[in-house]
Amino acid sequence: MSLLARSLFQSRSGTQVFSRGLKRKSKISVTLLKAVPKLGAEGATVQVSRALMRHELFPRRLADYVPKYTGPLDRAKAVKEEQAAKAAASNDSADTQRKVHNLALKNQGIISQLLNVESLVFERNTMPKEGSSEESVQTIYGSLTKADVVKALAEKHGITVEKEALNMDDKIKHTGEYTCTIKLIYAGQTSLKLRVVSSDS
Repeated sequence: MSLLARSLFQSRSGTQVFSRGLKRKSKISVTLLKAVPKLGAEGATVQVSRALMRHELFPRRLADYVPKYTGPLDRAKAVKEEQAAKAAASNDSADTQRKVHNLALKNQGIISQLLNVESLVFERNTMPKEGSSEESVQTIYGSLTKADVVKALAEKHGITVEKEALNMDDKIKHTGEYTCTIKLIYAGQTSLKLRVVSSDS
């Protein structure tokens, strides 16, 4: 080696020297979607050149790229996080069970209060009778709805019930006696008598 080449080699030792010529071609992993002759059967993972994958296999849907590993780099840290998530889930389930228990006790108390209520009486203005019929049922102005029942329970007896818990006809439009069912989750159901009377009498 000449003196000039030796001095150039020593000065470039810190940097990377690229050589001319044929580069080493890298291969990639692919999963075969169909059996390909000379490569493998369906479902096999094989190494092929990038060009073959790009120009032949992928466009004809014969193979698919294998995704790079995206798992945790630190397995111990991942295990700790997994255990922490399980512990949090168990705490959440304990909280949920506690809430369900409290709701059941509350609803059972409401049911016992409703059993003490004999009936709810609603006074409504009635329409004048047409003809001389002696019927005791009269049509009322407006109607009696679930909201009216919930409001009456809250004002007269101090019982709070959701409208969705009541099961009755949509709107009561005549005087008389009616029955509605109150169904509470985890506590069962009870029936409640409603009386609609004329405010004129």
